[in-house]
Parts: sequence; structure tokens; C-alpha cells
Amino acid sequence: MNDSPLRLAMRDLQQVFSRPSPWVILGAVIVAAGLSGPFGTLHSLGFGARLIYWAVIGLVTLFSGWLFSQWTVIALMRRGAARIVQWLVGSAVVAVIVALEVGVVNLVAFGISPLSPGEIGDLLLSTTPIALLITAAFSLGYGGSDAPPATVAPPVAGTQAGPLPRLLARLPLDKRGALLSLSVQDHYVDVVTTRGHEMLLMRLSDAIAETEGCAGLQVHRSHWVALDQVRAARREGARGVLTLSDGREIPVSRTYLPDAKKAGLL
Repeated sequence: MNDSPLRLAMRDLQQVFSRPSPWVILGAVIVAAGLSGPFGTLHSLGFGARLIYWAVIGLVTLFSGWLFSQWTVIALMRRGAARIVQWLVGSAVVAVIVALEVGVVNLVAFGISPLSPGEIGDLLLSTTPIALLITAAFSLGYGGSDAPPATVAPPVAGTQAGPLPRLLARLPLDKRGALLSLSVQDHYVDVVTTRGHEMLLMRLSDAIAETEGCAGLQVHRSHWVALDQVRAARREGARGVLTLSDGREIPVSRTYLPDAKKAGLL
């Protein structure tokens, strides 16, 4: 995947908000804010106006915060920045963007200039904690929390009946075949099964942790393979190459060569 960070962020945003849970949470927050009237809106706006105000604030800042958080984290991730750097820089970007947006909304709703003395500082103080929480979700690795933790599925081609590896529960039903391999593609993991492949937004280490029940081995910092899907193996200098049942070749790096030998692959 060679898409730009912005393109990836927009695609992830669409994926996240195609689920019902973010909308339910947003709706609950808007109603709660409309009833409680935080930040002085209880006395300055009527109930209907408060609902509209917080709906606008919620929609605008949530979408932009999510988008800019992902965009920044993905860009920094590609440059090999540490997670703490991703978190802090992403949070700073989101805090400034959200503060400006809230300032514009306040200008329209109350006539308060976002450039008035103390206004920018007050806005940054209130938006920074929210920005830290939003960005933490991505700098620490978003793993698709809406996926069920485990499932018992009917038999599909290439699998046995009974409990499946938890990772397969994240895949569409028509792609839940026997696991072949996991490969890193930017900040995604390409999950390949006997029924196709699916890109999941998660870390490779988290994906491997959800393959229990399927004997496999990490053979490269970017690759994991199911042992029963290896059809051939060969040495190429200081590394190895595995041929899987679908004909693809997966490299074995020097670091993981001893593990591959111990598993009887080389």
C-alpha cells in the first residue's frame, strides 16, 4: 500500500464511522451536553439551542479530530517516529485544529472573537485533554475494537468446525478460511486465508496474538506464516524463503532463521 497518509486517514475515517457505535456515543454526548449545559451554555442558551450548539461542536470536532489525528500519526509512523512522539505531536495538531473550530462556532453563536484576549488559551486548555485521548487511540494502535473477541462459526472450506482463531472473527464471513499468512502493509496487517485476504488496521504483534489455535511462526518483522501452509523452503544466503500453499513466497530474515530451523522449516 503506497497511499498517502491523508488518503489512508480518510479511508480509516470512513471505515470507523460506517459503524453504529460512534454515532450512538456521539448522540449520547450531545444529549448529555444539551441537558447539563457545560461551559456556560446552560444559562446562555435554551435547551433546543444547546442541542444544536453541541451537535455542531460534536460533529465538527469529532470528525476533524479523528481525521487529523490519524493523518499525523500515520505520517509520523512512516518516518519511524516513536509512539510518544506520534502521540504528543498528533495531540498538538488536533488541539490547535479543534480550538480554532470551537472558536469559529463560538463567534457565530455568541459573537465571541476567537482572537480575543484569553480566548485562545482557554480553548487550548479545554481541547488539549480531548486531543490527547483521541490521538492515543491511534498512536497506541487502533485494533478494530468493534470486532467480536471470539466466535464459533460453521465449517467453511479449508477449516475445521469449532472455535476459530479470534483474528478470523474480524474478517467478513466469506473470507474466514484457514489462515495462510499475516503481512504488514504500512500500518495495516494483510490477513491471507484460503478464501482471500483482508486488510485490518492493527499491529502485527496484536494480530499474531489472535491466531491461537493455528500453529504458526513469525519469520520476519513483517511476516507470519501458518506452519501447515508451508509447501517448500530454501536458503538464499543468510536468509530463507518459504513457499506457501497459494504459491506466494515469504522471506525468512536472518533474525528469525534459528526459529525457522527449530520448527523444521529449513
